[in-house]
Amino acid sequence: MNELSFPRPFAIAIDDLGWMQGHNEGEDGYGPYRTGLDRNMTLEDYKAVVDLAQKVGVRLQGLFILGEMDRENFLGDFPSTTQMRADFDNSDNISDLQIEMMEYVKSVSSHLEFGLHGVGHEFWPEDGKRNRAEWYNTDDQHPWPEEEIRNHVKCFIRIMNQYGISVENGHSFPESFVPCAYSYYWNPNGAYSLGSVLGEYGVKYANTDFSQIPACNPPTEHNGGGFDHQVHVMNRYNYGNEWDSPGKLPETALAEQPTDYIETHWPNLLFNDTESQEAVTAKWVKYYKQVQASKDRYCAKNTAQMHSQWLYNKYTVINETQPGLVEIDNTSMPDEVYRGHFPANMVLKVKIDANQHISAATLDEAIIPAYYEDQGYAFLFLPSLLPKKYILKYEVGTNLPKGLVWHDSTGNILEVTNTSDKTKVDICWYGDQELNVLTNREPEEIESNNPGIQIKGWSYKDGKLSIRLMAHDLQGEIGSIHIQH
Repeated sequence: MNELSFPRPFAIAIDDLGWMQGHNEGEDGYGPYRTGLDRNMTLEDYKAVVDLAQKVGVRLQGLFILGEMDRENFLGDFPSTTQMRADFDNSDNISDLQIEMMEYVKSVSSHLEFGLHGVGHEFWPEDGKRNRAEWYNTDDQHPWPEEEIRNHVKCFIRIMNQYGISVENGHSFPESFVPCAYSYYWNPNGAYSLGSVLGEYGVKYANTDFSQIPACNPPTEHNGGGFDHQVHVMNRYNYGNEWDSPGKLPETALAEQPTDYIETHWPNLLFNDTESQEAVTAKWVKYYKQVQASKDRYCAKNTAQMHSQWLYNKYTVINETQPGLVEIDNTSMPDEVYRGHFPANMVLKVKIDANQHISAATLDEAIIPAYYEDQGYAFLFLPSLLPKKYILKYEVGTNLPKGLVWHDSTGNILEVTNTSDKTKVDICWYGDQELNVLTNREPEEIESNNPGIQIKGWSYKDGKLSIRLMAHDLQGEIGSIHIQH
């Protein structure tokens, strides 16, 4: 008998991309904790992250430190951002390699998210003194002045702009944030919190270890989370893959991990003294396949989908009353979810045999937007759910479904609408990749209603329409693809 499950999402959040140097100066009490590697970082270190993301079919959340990317040498005007304070001098780091690195990051937004981590990772309130850490004083369990926090954000923006990542060039501020060394000022009921400030700039999602900020009275559940003003914050833990350990996977068994987010740092994905980069990446690929093969977990496609699934898991009730007939009750979803945070897909998975597919699936009689198969499971991607009740119907057969998206991209497929002569696919798209539609109808014309999503070409063969799309904004573009048959 085919068994349907409502899995928890899985994702890693990768801290500390962006450093030019790897050497750790944190232990001396004055400098920053970088990557902990006794070498300079290279372009190949970015390519290794993207290679993993492409092999497992996800958009990895990269969290960037930009202080050593400053090509204008201006951070001395904001002394709390670096250990050199007013004497900041970045001359040793300024080179064409910085440009090469950031151009590469911009070119791979389909599989690597450009997220906010910090400017210098720590906070230097006065000469010769360093506090942990940049976004909240965890040493004294006390917030930094709001003006200082805003200045750090503005510094991050100014360095982004040096590489063409600007509003003027059509790029939004990062949507994802992880505080350095868990320095999150959680204060959802106050006028000032980290969420109140970062939300103004465009941050929507954050994750941190809540247990590190007890004075803020954060959620206490292991897999807890909630809204801090406009920002949805989720708990995360480290499971043995320490921040400065190259090629290190989590030690805690997947079934014993209470949080959906897994804390990782850049070195965890990179080669070490005994293993090549290929070997380390292969270990991580195997790990991701184990997640997909698990009944109760699955690999979230991207950050928005990760947070959406967490919310659905917390507030939505499903009940398969008979095989292929599922009642979905989403009436308890909080109103704040729909105030600028409209959820992405809900994901369900069904165990299938080698010769089986989900041949048809509808939600309230409308076709679901997307479908995929991996590791012996069929993955059903439902549309964004309103706070109401739904009926999902699905059939197990020997043929693939038609009229929906084969979801091997990292975007969000929000809705698919089919008429006699047209198919409309509503998407949130990241970078340069293919949208694959399962259809028996060859198209005559394909258009995008958003100039920020360019159609680079398309082909049709054996019931699959492949459309190459490129989204301009690094944080993704929302639009509709109109397919005229």
